[in-house]
Amino acid sequence: MTEDTPSPPDMNLASEWDKAVESRTVKDRVYEAATTLTSPTTVADVAERADCTKEGARPHLEWFVEVGVLEKVADNPALFVRNEAYFEFRRITELTREFNTPEAAEEAIDEYRTRERELSSYFAESSPEAVVLSETTYEDLDEAYDRLSEWRTITRRLRELREAKFRLESNHGGSPASSFP
Repeated sequence: MTEDTPSPPDMNLASEWDKAVESRTVKDRVYEAATTLTSPTTVADVAERADCTKEGARPHLEWFVEVGVLEKVADNPALFVRNEAYFEFRRITELTREFNTPEAAEEAIDEYRTRERELSSYFAESSPEAVVLSETTYEDLDEAYDRLSEWRTITRRLRELREAKFRLESNHGGSPASSFP
């Protein structure tokens, strides 16, 4: 560097990240763990993931059940799983904010439909659920798995986009959701 060129700022991103991670509360850590619970999970397992005690995790887990983030699927031992309906509702709400108008949501739907048709023709099936990967050759398995995963994601996203479009159309005769306080 020349004398005229300013030196870059002294940034220690690793220590900034460490400080951010360390400053998270037990509730934050339990929430982060809770969002990953796709199968029934014990308090002890959540506590381990959240780096806290069972006694520290339990009241937060119960509170997340009360507000709908989690479902308690058993009492003894207590088992928790994420409430997929809650997360779907949040994704749809975010889509209504992102697209803002039924027309914008429809454009996105059209793009996703195009990709959905491409993936459907790759598998020659009408839905991702109809695909049987065991019929795929070993050489094509990785690609088939990736495409199937994408197809499932696109199918879910289409369902959410349609719901977002419906909400946008329903709000005040089609006025954007952003007009609400």
